[in-house]
Amino acid sequence: MAHSRALAAAFSDTLGRSSSASSSPAEDARRSPHARSMPHGSGTAATTTATGVRGGAKRGSRMAACLWLPTFELRLELVRFPDLDSTSVALLSPGESARRTLWQVSERAWDAGVRPGQLISQAVSLCPSLTLLDPDPAHYDAAVEAILEALSARTPIVEPGVERGKVFLGMDGLGRLYGSPKNQLRAMLRTLFDVLPRPLVASYRVGYAPGTFGAWTAAARATPGGPVIVEDDASLARFLSRCPVQALPVEDEMVTRLERLSIRTLGDLVRLPEPALVAQFGQDGRDALAWATARRIDPVRPWHRPRPIRASLEFADATGQLEVWHAALDRLVERALARDARRGRSIHEMRIIGHLEGGGSWSVDAILREPTAEKGRITYLLRSRMELDPPPRALTGLVLEFTDFGAPAAQSELFEANAEQGRTLADGKVPPSLKEAVRELRLRLGDSPLYRVVELDPWSRIPERRHALLRFEV
Repeated sequence: MAHSRALAAAFSDTLGRSSSASSSPAEDARRSPHARSMPHGSGTAATTTATGVRGGAKRGSRMAACLWLPTFELRLELVRFPDLDSTSVALLSPGESARRTLWQVSERAWDAGVRPGQLISQAVSLCPSLTLLDPDPAHYDAAVEAILEALSARTPIVEPGVERGKVFLGMDGLGRLYGSPKNQLRAMLRTLFDVLPRPLVASYRVGYAPGTFGAWTAAARATPGGPVIVEDDASLARFLSRCPVQALPVEDEMVTRLERLSIRTLGDLVRLPEPALVAQFGQDGRDALAWATARRIDPVRPWHRPRPIRASLEFADATGQLEVWHAALDRLVERALARDARRGRSIHEMRIIGHLEGGGSWSVDAILREPTAEKGRITYLLRSRMELDPPPRALTGLVLEFTDFGAPAAQSELFEANAEQGRTLADGKVPPSLKEAVRELRLRLGDSPLYRVVELDPWSRIPERRHALLRFEV
């Protein structure tokens, strides 16, 4: 949060008070947990590549728009509970069971001295009337999916940011459809009215510039209803020269060292020779200079996520027993593996979502080291993840999602031949790979269609008595 506050303070001269009931732009930027994270991301990580260069990108869109709604999750909660909009509200951090801290706070709570990252006891001592809300990740993720789906109807290139309230749009070629950049941004915002309430759409900050870094920096300086538009590289270089060094997507340590050297803006950074920056900061110094001079333009990359396979189970009564949860997981894995959409695909990434008693949700992700469709391996991993990060209270229902998939299992080595035994099953031993293939066939078809030939009376005159065809059982 330190870098978020510094970025907001540096931008405060250009950011005015918001007309929304929640907060001001500077305070929203200050509360954002990823105010200086790299724009690129899949929603879970902030990774960057140095492939964006002047002259356009081979893939993706060079012109970018950034739609950013600070404190996205807290605003969604205030939409669900409008009576809390004029009170002091804080959203608790997800994934914590003991010594819980605050994640996002409202404007009134901020004015009372409440800050993200504080312990509950500290926050309540500063603001006794503070209302605490449990996070609902399932609700937030559903809203993000609806937003991405709606924006995909306007532009074919949509890339989610590292935080839920941020999304990048590829704008190349849209001028022929919507006209000027300002009209293009209006068309994107109008699309959001289909999935979000009007007050939330009106609170979006919008930036338009070459590359994701330029678009994000423009969005950080924008105000609700006042987009910042930078149309070319020359204008982008001039625009970035006035921006603080906190806008750079680099480590906090590098920003701190630059500030100690009295380098406050990107314009100050540009005046430094590149060899000196590389000597001090390595590749980060070279990248920072490329961003500051607009020589590096990171395009908006097309983002694709397979449609998840879901299976859900509701409990008759809320339960907090681990054995019941494990039994429900077994049933959900069976249902999900039997889905037609899963045929021919192995599972790589999964997610468990639990609906908490009294409201809110809990979720945990699991990644298989090697993709598989074996029920035992999947169930074991999910149980382990649930035991390591259990729900904070009783559950009213469970949802299992298969979110990423691997290649189909190869069948070329089903019999695992070796020099001594060849490709026979005469000794009665069934190779593990063949067992897994039989299990997959049962899950897909409901019954195994495999048979084996068993020798009965090889010297019989009647051919039908020499061998028998029996069902192959593992």
